[in-house]
Amino acid sequence: MGDEHEATDPLSTRIDEKLSSFSTVSSPMCFKVPNLLRKTNEKAYEPQIISIGPYHHGKEHLEGMEAHKMHCLKGLLQRRKETSVHRYVMALKGMEDEIRKCYAEPSAHGDALVEMMLLDGCFIIELICGNLTWTRKIDEQREKNVDFRNFNWVKLKRDLLLVENQLPFSVLLKLFHMTGEPNQQNVQNFIRMALRFFCTLMPGNGKGIEPFWVISDPNIENLLGLVHDSWGPSPEARDNCSKNSAQYGVWKFIRNATELKEAGIKFKKKDNGKSIFDIQFENGVLWIPTIGMYDQTDSILRNFIAHEQCHNNYPRYVTDYVTFMDCLINTRKDVELLRHSGIIVNGLGDDEVVATIFNRLCDSVVFSNRNFYSEIFINVEKYCGRKWNLWMANLRHNYFNTPWALISFLAAVSLLTLTAVQYKPYIRFFLIINTK
Repeated sequence: MGDEHEATDPLSTRIDEKLSSFSTVSSPMCFKVPNLLRKTNEKAYEPQIISIGPYHHGKEHLEGMEAHKMHCLKGLLQRRKETSVHRYVMALKGMEDEIRKCYAEPSAHGDALVEMMLLDGCFIIELICGNLTWTRKIDEQREKNVDFRNFNWVKLKRDLLLVENQLPFSVLLKLFHMTGEPNQQNVQNFIRMALRFFCTLMPGNGKGIEPFWVISDPNIENLLGLVHDSWGPSPEARDNCSKNSAQYGVWKFIRNATELKEAGIKFKKKDNGKSIFDIQFENGVLWIPTIGMYDQTDSILRNFIAHEQCHNNYPRYVTDYVTFMDCLINTRKDVELLRHSGIIVNGLGDDEVVATIFNRLCDSVVFSNRNFYSEIFINVEKYCGRKWNLWMANLRHNYFNTPWALISFLAAVSLLTLTAVQYKPYIRFFLIINTK
């Protein structure tokens, strides 16, 4: 009787109805950026040219690309000598439930979702595989006066690596298998082509494909996840990190680059680093690979960090790297020091801008107890804590921090030396008397 009474309660009925229509997604693969992160820099998470997937679909400033997607699909069919999209539509319809579960907040369903996956997926496949030539315009392009030959490829690539601009990797693989050449349809080929497509965008030292590690994990969520996991530290470094994290435990923030230099630590560019994450500390020297700071770098790093923050028990290599650099950089003076050492290439012009970027990248970020650089943090602090280094740091900070301070210090030393020389006979007589 208690159950019957509860069933007729209006509030219980309303909540039951909401529960029945509420879809719980246990493990989405295409996330929305958490609100706290978004507020720190909303533009960093917003597409500038193209929408991929449902989150930004239909926004006015992105509508121009829809005609190009249709043009791309038409070119694909012509290249394959096909006259209909029927087989692609049927394949994606069979994946609709799986696709919908990949999004935290799916805003499209049924045919609208399938059409979106088809247009967006084929566009990405043709783009990555290098099948788009765009040597002519269709009517829609002519009306909008857009020519892909003068297109901003950097912004396009940047848009494809946004957290909220992703397609499930399973959709891309399905379309790749259906549209690619028979001898190129394996997963590793597609992974290599995708990494090659994005390699020039990564904020490393510009050595092409070298910063990437071709991963063998088949559980790839989306393009952003693929690039993130392949761009991280080497497999050997990841293994060492796991061992060192357990050994060194909780990490602490270190001092900025200027203070570390005063404590005797030197900064040198690491030319043989395999990625920007390959940082070492040996004999008082911090070896750090070069990182280039350009217009898109802030957005790329923020979206990698957001990708890490959206997962539980997920490696946070980018968050840890940015935390390390944020410790080193407090002001433009720190950026200037690292730039003169060859560690930072400032494509933004102003060192103050670079300092501000690093100081804000970790705003509202949840840190893990174990940092990838825990061992370095601890060893740097031990080095700075030695009595000789503390004394030298204090001396440099108080007496050698400006040319005038150095001149005053040298003048004082000279005066004391001259005074000692002048009174040398009296000092010797005093010593002789005391010894007797």
